[in-house]
Amino acid sequence: MKAAIINQFGNPDIFEIKDVDKPVIKPDQVLIKVKAVSINPIDWKQRKGNHKFILGSPFPIILGYDVCGEVVEVGNEIDKLKIGDFVFGVLDNKYGGALAQFAVGHEKCFAKVPNNISKEEAAAFPMVALTSLQALRDKANLKVGQTILINGASGGVGHVAMQIAGIMGAKVIAVASSKSKDFIEQFKPDRFIVYNEQDVLKLDKKTDVFFDVAGNYTFPKIKHLLKPRGVYLNLAYLDTIKKMPIYKLHQLFSKGKKAKTFVMKHDNSDLNKIAQWINEGKLKISIDKTFRLEQITEAHEYAQKGHNKGKNVIVISK
Repeated sequence: MKAAIINQFGNPDIFEIKDVDKPVIKPDQVLIKVKAVSINPIDWKQRKGNHKFILGSPFPIILGYDVCGEVVEVGNEIDKLKIGDFVFGVLDNKYGGALAQFAVGHEKCFAKVPNNISKEEAAAFPMVALTSLQALRDKANLKVGQTILINGASGGVGHVAMQIAGIMGAKVIAVASSKSKDFIEQFKPDRFIVYNEQDVLKLDKKTDVFFDVAGNYTFPKIKHLLKPRGVYLNLAYLDTIKKMPIYKLHQLFSKGKKAKTFVMKHDNSDLNKIAQWINEGKLKISIDKTFRLEQITEAHEYAQKGHNKGKNVIVISK
């Protein structure tokens, strides 16, 4: 099968398009023929080698977690999916493996694709939607009527988190650049703050949750913006864990305010909930740019700049 591989960590130009062996499934796995893949920050960070001390260097590596495709083979322990199902999800292999004509994952990784979206949209949804849902529901414990500030609202997680927060009955303060004004306003946040025109740290309103998707604030800097028992939530897991001892000291004198971080969990029941919201028209994904597999270097270069509105997608097959 054709795949985009890396044989070393480094810049986007290290990708090679090669013929490699098709994955072999285990009894509790499914094989899918990949239709489309989307790029998340974790992908280009892993390409650079940021996680090599945790995941190792098992070259050649096929990157990519977000995927949609058609089930073409199922293990004998699979009971929810069958050959011919069109699915979307987040792969649970070390480095993913989605940037190829075929990919493998456990059943918990996948749900059936809603009928009202394209294969590109299906590939763009899983990681950002699971991350947003689990972060707001399980870590931030967001409640109806509470206020959440989303810093980095125009990105993949940010624009989906705005919608999920709304579904959960919260009031949303969106923070992004002036260039994102029209993009942000289509999701109808309760308030939009242009960070290069207004200092977020001088906000005149306190919030229950400060969701730092962009990751350019710290708990000590923003804790005055939180209501008592408010939550600062940062997705930069490793960086936040390193800072947690300092954060815990600040928490001692912060009226129950908490600093938290988060790692997405594979859960097809959550994916099914997301699919339900998509079918009901409550949740949509924005695709910034679409690339072919042969354009993977260009795609990573663009994604790494961090100025995209929504998600970037690689189309593997029709």
